[in-house]
Amino acid sequence: MSQKRDRWDSASSEEEVRDGDGTTTKYLSATTTNLESQDDTSSSIRTHNPLLSGCRSVYDSYERLDRIDEGTYGIVWKARDLITNEIVALKQIKFESSLRKDGFPISALREIGVLLALNHESIVTVKEMVVGDDFDKVFMAMEFMEMDLQEAMKISGQSPFPQAEVKSMMHQILSATQHIHKKWILHRDLKTSNILVHKSGKICLCDFGLARKYQLPRKAMTQTVITLWYRPIELLFGQSYYGPEVDIWSIGCIFGELLKKEAMMQGQGELDQIDKIFKMIGSPNEEVWPDFASLPNTSILRWKNKESPKIFKAFPVNSFSGGQSYLDPNGFDLLQRLLTLDPKKRISADDALNHAYFREGVEMRIPRFVLE
Repeated sequence: MSQKRDRWDSASSEEEVRDGDGTTTKYLSATTTNLESQDDTSSSIRTHNPLLSGCRSVYDSYERLDRIDEGTYGIVWKARDLITNEIVALKQIKFESSLRKDGFPISALREIGVLLALNHESIVTVKEMVVGDDFDKVFMAMEFMEMDLQEAMKISGQSPFPQAEVKSMMHQILSATQHIHKKWILHRDLKTSNILVHKSGKICLCDFGLARKYQLPRKAMTQTVITLWYRPIELLFGQSYYGPEVDIWSIGCIFGELLKKEAMMQGQGELDQIDKIFKMIGSPNEEVWPDFASLPNTSILRWKNKESPKIFKAFPVNSFSGGQSYLDPNGFDLLQRLLTLDPKKRISADDALNHAYFREGVEMRIPRFVLE
């Protein structure tokens, strides 16, 4: 008896990619469905209840159009809903061979749980879960966004974003982060490549694979989270008891990146990242960060930086010089508050949204992304 061919597997289209270690990874292949032959299927999707009927079949529900990206925790495809013709992003949960015996990947479970618990216009929406024939064919159908913010910055060229557009992007990012933190959730990997861009000017946070609930009193969590260039200084010094302030530091790094169209502090390793932070922001002392000496790695890692912080030169106020966006005094103050060394003094998402930067000066304007 012949084995059933999976239309979303390389066995049906010979679509395989060999990885660097010699293993072969199989990817989705497109399905074809005659929409005209379906009888009132639009009503069936409206009445479909996954709690009673289980998840819909990916084969009967979506047609793959293009492969968008592959990350640590899954492969993302551009797909078309065969019933509504809506374009969606279809994320296939990645099952490594070592995880098969351990069941569903915990990072994927965490991301699914978090996204289903969140409801905000600037957080990517999960429409439904769909499945294939095998246990490792599980997909998240999410709203489709053209690209991520990092790609959008590259495509838009060297010209800086207008301050009005930077304000709008920052307000959307902070508004979404405020919503997350009110739900007692930390994102723990905010960066421009984890912010999606829609041609309408809307931007959304995505990739919640490292997200985690936090509580009071705080419990120890891993400090090896957040991509290095966006990782707060306290985590680099071994702090394991942390909260929303780690996401706020990342947003400060994103703010600087939107202004200059390049990452603020591009360390080549943890030690180099610490050095770049201290040169940009200034070195800690008892006055600016009283608890710094109590961090786990301060006895091992020592810095003596007597130079003036570079942030004043890197982000000049009321100036168009340096090929970056105009920054008024309120904007510079917000940037400093987001990147405050002492996490206890770092501004919250609530207070950031109420900052004078968003109330005074030029009014916010929806960004006009140049998307290919």
